[in-house]
Amino acid sequence: MLLKVISVLLAHCLLCLTAAQSEWRVTYSSKRVCGLKGASVVLPCTYDYPRGWGSKRDMYRRGEWYKKQSGTFREHSNSNYPDCSLKIENLSDEHFGVYHFRFYTARHYSWIEDTSGVELSIADLQVREDFVEGNQNQTKVTCSSSCSLGSHHQYVWYKNGQQLPDKTTASILLDPASLSEVGSYSCAVRGYEANRAPAACAPEKLCWAVKCVSTSVCALAGTSQDISCTYRYPSDHIHTTSWEKTREPQVDLHLAEEFHGLSQYKGKTGKVTLKVSHLKEGDSGRYVLKMETTQGKVYSGSPGLTLFVTLLQVKMTPHTLIDGEIVTLTCYTTCSLSNNPTFIWYKNGQPLSSNHTTRDNKLQLNPVSSEDSGNYSCAARGHESLSSTAVFLHVRYKPKNVSVSISASGNMTEGDTVTLTCSSDANPPVHNYTWYMKTGAESLVRGTGESISFNVTSDTSGLYYCQAQNEVGSHTSTEVAVQGGDVPVTLPAIITTFLILAVLLILGIVYFRKKIRRMISGARATNVNIQSDSGLLYATVATRRMTSDPTQRVATRDQDDVQYASVQVKRPKTQTTLQEDSITYASVQFNRGSAATRVENDSVIYSGVNQL
Repeated sequence: MLLKVISVLLAHCLLCLTAAQSEWRVTYSSKRVCGLKGASVVLPCTYDYPRGWGSKRDMYRRGEWYKKQSGTFREHSNSNYPDCSLKIENLSDEHFGVYHFRFYTARHYSWIEDTSGVELSIADLQVREDFVEGNQNQTKVTCSSSCSLGSHHQYVWYKNGQQLPDKTTASILLDPASLSEVGSYSCAVRGYEANRAPAACAPEKLCWAVKCVSTSVCALAGTSQDISCTYRYPSDHIHTTSWEKTREPQVDLHLAEEFHGLSQYKGKTGKVTLKVSHLKEGDSGRYVLKMETTQGKVYSGSPGLTLFVTLLQVKMTPHTLIDGEIVTLTCYTTCSLSNNPTFIWYKNGQPLSSNHTTRDNKLQLNPVSSEDSGNYSCAARGHESLSSTAVFLHVRYKPKNVSVSISASGNMTEGDTVTLTCSSDANPPVHNYTWYMKTGAESLVRGTGESISFNVTSDTSGLYYCQAQNEVGSHTSTEVAVQGGDVPVTLPAIITTFLILAVLLILGIVYFRKKIRRMISGARATNVNIQSDSGLLYATVATRRMTSDPTQRVATRDQDDVQYASVQVKRPKTQTTLQEDSITYASVQFNRGSAATRVENDSVIYSGVNQL
């Protein structure tokens, strides 16, 4: 029994130890890997996570290799656990960078990775000459690379373009004093002979060679270039130097008429400068320095330099544009200009304002509108006269500014002929016009085409509008009114007229109300009967004219407006009776004068007062 318990405890401890060792992790056996162009390479990697039983057990969900510069590179499966190595074939410069592997599991939801990653370098082969220590009679020429390829490779050597079959190591030995050893040497890794190192002359002290600041120069057509170089030669004395453009047949720049004014030579022994003026695209090519010794020997320094002459061009993306989209214009060349210029943009020959977004050699219009249509070109700052060929920015947009015009055969009375014409601004042009007549909440189609004509009747009178449509979209005009017997007016005019009439009506009402108040307050009764009965007063007012002669009548709106008025006054109970209470009857008479005296005579009061 005791032995059984001990065995169970040991098994449990073993499982715990296994689980502790199987934590989540990614491991790279090598943090740097070097590969040849065209070859394949493996980035070594292992990963681990708990795979035991019970509560420690976990399940693999997903894994991937990625580059931070470009995102996911390749998905990974769990079939080769714990190997997560990545094999990349047919290497190119684009594969250069740092690679990372990561994964997650059912229990570990976040990515598990080693953040250091694996750095992949692409080897560039070159021929390098070194002196052998302790032996001045030998020089070592090595096929070296920009990163370590390891010692397991075999090499192929070439002299003056011919393979040396007995040379298979990374380094070969030469006799620096033997002219037979002098030549142009190159190398490659066996199996990848297509990727040779650039040829180099060795032994160096017996070689004729030219080394320029840059072996490749990109220049803008119309500009000038100064290209500085140095040349090396053996003990012979140099008599003359000249540049020649390598082509069939070879042309000496000193002698060819087409290069007169193109090149100038300046410098001293060991240094030379190629000055090229007013470059043309035809000047592109490879140039080598030809050296002639005092003994009459002629040598050409290789590899020389390559000159690319380019024009500025504008590329538009996308080519087809609709109003509101984003367009990018790129000022580009067929090679990378050596002086990294700043670019200037022009629209229809005029410099663009700073309101537009420009970065490096790009111009972005976001969003583009119909007003941006035009010819765009670019130029390098400092060479504004050498601008690119312009490209036309063509912006398409749906119809806008849609309107209706009316023409009638007469005054637009019943039976007259009226013509409605729809006009708009659109790109591409409108291909379909549709006419509608509005009747209440509904709109009825009344025709198609840019214009419609019809006779004015009660059935054809109403509000009309048109819809213009092209390939991009459609737009509708405002409504116009067609009504027999009246001059056609637009809906806004009808609304404006209604508002004016409403304002005038309100002003009239206010005026007449004030007039009535003045008439009531200024009226005087011609006959007043006053009775006192328990504090109540009553009055009766009547008006009459002074004459019935028509020539003396005055037409006035004031007359007869107020004929009778009853006034009731309730006195307070404590009020003392005044003497005026004894007046029980009054007769008041308004007499209107002739036309000459007009309203002023209305203020004359005739009264008779009788006391009862």
